[in-house]
Amino acid sequence: MLILVVMASALTFRIVVDSVRNQPDYTPRTVTPKGNLAEDEQTTIRLFEAASPTVVWIHTQGYERIGPDAVAKRELTSGTGVIWDEDGRIITNLHVVEGSVFGGVGELEVELPNKQVLPVDFIGAVSSCDIAVLQIRAAPKELQPVTLGTSNDLKVGQRVFAIGSPFGMNQTLSSGIISGLDREVQGNSDVVLKRLIQTDAAINPGNSGGPLLDSSGRLIGINTAILSRSGDSAGIGFAVPINDVVQSVQAVITESQLPPSPTLGIAVLDDATAEANGISVSDLPAGVVVLQVYENSPAAKAGLRGCRVQMGAIILGDILVAIDDQPLPSARELRPVLDRHQPGDIVRVRVLRNGRIGEVNVELQALKVLL
Repeated sequence: MLILVVMASALTFRIVVDSVRNQPDYTPRTVTPKGNLAEDEQTTIRLFEAASPTVVWIHTQGYERIGPDAVAKRELTSGTGVIWDEDGRIITNLHVVEGSVFGGVGELEVELPNKQVLPVDFIGAVSSCDIAVLQIRAAPKELQPVTLGTSNDLKVGQRVFAIGSPFGMNQTLSSGIISGLDREVQGNSDVVLKRLIQTDAAINPGNSGGPLLDSSGRLIGINTAILSRSGDSAGIGFAVPINDVVQSVQAVITESQLPPSPTLGIAVLDDATAEANGISVSDLPAGVVVLQVYENSPAAKAGLRGCRVQMGAIILGDILVAIDDQPLPSARELRPVLDRHQPGDIVRVRVLRNGRIGEVNVELQALKVLL
């Protein structure tokens, strides 16, 4: 049997060798010399090479359960940002970072074009424009700020370019035209975004917060949203015009330079919200009704509870009646009482819950700038 196998192998080898020997000589294909790129191609290449160093990748790192007793570090969300100035300010969309900033989901990181990964601080945001301002600490020589344009003279039909990180593939370039101006789109958290630039340049998940550039490489908008049934690009993307971006950034920087205000990390049930939900203001008890407790806030750590819906009825949350023995007859008194303190102070909060009075200690934190 062994002899037959060896003979069969030898026969096969001989057939292959004879077949190769009988083939005509193979002539390698020649490579055609590269011709000159078209002028518009050269222009696009120069634009990308000049603008790409101003674009950063923003991602949230966190831990995700992968089994009953195991977790793994994963990238939870990602988006794009632009380097605003040599002081290390980064501009992106609020919806790119709000899960980490306000929901405590993972840690924000910024990856520079040179692959350097840096931690980032949240400076503030303007929700009506979906614009957030971040801060990184890097040497000015490592930062190339984006070139600013204007949105005063934009025209439907002019060429535009988007650079971003769709599906985590950073430094991706796409191009198109301005398809429309002064559009309105429903954003996150029931905010209607106005005065948007519409474009058919491919914008996908991960492009949010990235630049929309004109043919001179100037920043004319921050990509923010798409209209799509699938969630992928359908040729209808939107960007916040640069004039609104500039105003948002200036407002955040101005506000952030004021002394920080202390906060408990709650939303309160005011008269307008109560009436909008069918609750008579005259039926509300004295004190500050907690509408919502923000995740990872001082109030959340102290165990305070917000309103909830049960069997179609609204169940009121905790009622704050005093802070450090200062009475709180209504929500109007909360801010003046808190302003007597500083972030980091520990205050005694008297709470009414289920007809019983209790006290909790809460360490105040600095109020995040959200305009």
